[in-house]
Amino acid sequence: MEVLKLSFVLLLPLAATFLDSEVTLVKTIGKEPDVTPLCTNETHTLITLIVCKIRTERSRREECHLLYRYGHDFVHECDSRFTLMTENQTVFLHLNDLTSADSGNYTCECSNNNGTFVLHLNITVEVAEDKKITSTKGIPFLFPLVVAVKVIIIVGITLGVCYRRKKLIVTTAHETPGSL
Repeated sequence: MEVLKLSFVLLLPLAATFLDSEVTLVKTIGKEPDVTPLCTNETHTLITLIVCKIRTERSRREECHLLYRYGHDFVHECDSRFTLMTENQTVFLHLNDLTSADSGNYTCECSNNNGTFVLHLNITVEVAEDKKITSTKGIPFLFPLVVAVKVIIIVGITLGVCYRRKKLIVTTAHETPGSL
């Protein structure tokens, strides 16, 4: 995965030098944060516009947008898990705390004076099962134990009632003849 990221970072300046270029990248990520470089702000070519369109399985056909226009701040129309950020003259797509429902198609267009670079991301989010979910698999083993305890309590109460009733009958039968 790191090799893929490194190769993409190395190819990024090349893609920025071509007019109107496109790259498609397929990524499988986990729950941990993911950072993908989008475009570089070189000294002789300023970034004029960045538009990211995010369409996830959760949102079905609707998409949200992340925007940047030269001279303005970033506009994040998606929730806080999807953001644009800059570091060392490079703009990155930052994905944080995703679930499998966030798998989908992410397209970012980066425009400068030389043209537009389009990055198509097909992202699959694979999240390991939570420990809570795994530990609930042991609950069915408790079910027979709970049933057994309930049966023992019901049988005990029933036997207690029967014993008490029998003792009461025997006691009243012995007391009745002697009192006459």
